Amino acid sequence: DLENIDEGDSIEIYSDSVKIYSGIILTISKEEEYPGRLIYSVNAVDNSALADKRVIAKVYENKTAGYIANDLITEKLFQEGVTAGDIAEGPVIRKAVFNYIKCSEALDYIKKITGLNWNIDKERRLNLFDRATYIAPFQLTDKVQHSNFRQKSSLDKYRNVQYVRGGKGRTATQYNETPTPKPDGESRNFIVRFPLAEKPIIEVNLGGSGWDTVDPDDIGVNGLDKEKKWYFSFGSQVITQENSETPLDAANGDAIRITYVGLRNLFVVVDNPIEISIRAEKETGTSGVYEALSKETSIVDAGQAIEYAQGLIKTYGEITDTISFQTEVPGLEAGQLLPVNKPLYGINDDFLIETVNIRPSGPGSIVYSVNALDGAAVGGWEEFFKELIKGNRDFVIAENEVIILLNTQTESIGYKSL
Repeated sequence: DLENIDEGDSIEIYSDSVKIYSGIILTISKEEEYPGRLIYSVNAVDNSALADKRVIAKVYENKTAGYIANDLITEKLFQEGVTAGDIAEGPVIRKAVFNYIKCSEALDYIKKITGLNWNIDKERRLNLFDRATYIAPFQLTDKVQHSNFRQKSSLDKYRNVQYVRGGKGRTATQYNETPTPKPDGESRNFIVRFPLAEKPIIEVNLGGSGWDTVDPDDIGVNGLDKEKKWYFSFGSQVITQENSETPLDAANGDAIRITYVGLRNLFVVVDNPIEISIRAEKETGTSGVYEALSKETSIVDAGQAIEYAQGLIKTYGEITDTISFQTEVPGLEAGQLLPVNKPLYGINDDFLIETVNIRPSGPGSIVYSVNALDGAAVGGWEEFFKELIKGNRDFVIAENEVIILLNTQTESIGYKSL
């Protein structure tokens, strides 16, 4: 009954009693093709959109990517009918701060920094998997039914110089910094050079009697903690003395010094001199430079920013091919590696499927429109994805954010009539 369908409704598509698609209706359009005949156009997205519905506010410390994915199910996604599928353990993430972001964004952060991919499949199972092992169920050759095969090369995303603007990167430890202003017996706010990345070490010298370290338990987060002697805020340069404390006064020999780890804007650049030289030779009279800027505020470590920039240079540092085709053979999904052998085009390589669109083409017939990206620029997608999850990198997501959890309370009030 098309009159009763609504945006957000579940939709399933079957072919010969086999479920080939399950998702959520995104848009519904109606058009009167001619008087008295109403045509419905329905667009749907797959079950991964269920992770768009819910927001997560939680901090994870020293947990694996797989642990976090499972916990997102426990905390939120089970209420949407999502269960655990094939969830890889993955690397340990030192700290992940998800500050009221969509569960899909949280999973995307994991995807970006670890190289693992995720989806919610036809049976509403959340999967977290190594992209190098997510292979299409068949190889595309001239013997496999398909049509409208197209190959396209473009400079669209090409770059040989990559800038990355990250979040706030951590400085080296700043030892015994004297903040401003100088204690004057009135000021309770003292400013350090860099915004604070973590709780500082505060030392005071009262009357020139020697340095004493403030107990860490007496230092709280401004706006969250109470009854502390000193307060600070993540990302702020200000350290504040509690109003009930006696203000410091340099005239009496008082002094203060701070040891802390600060934050500064993270900005890196990586280039490929060989590619620049090649382009300059091809393009007579030009520099050969193709620059690109990417913003990724989740990156807060210079080493990770450099790795990210190098990865973008590897991915887009050569002119790559995209292919598109249509087929009636089921089984292809976004994120799969599809082996393609097309001698007419000189293609014999793995392509990363970016999108798969499904539409009916007649009674009992379904057409899959596929777009895929060549991985030759990175030495093959399989090796590229394997390389992403190697090594002893320190995985961190939005480490310096502070989560404020809302606590709903109820209160009973009695009234007495007079």
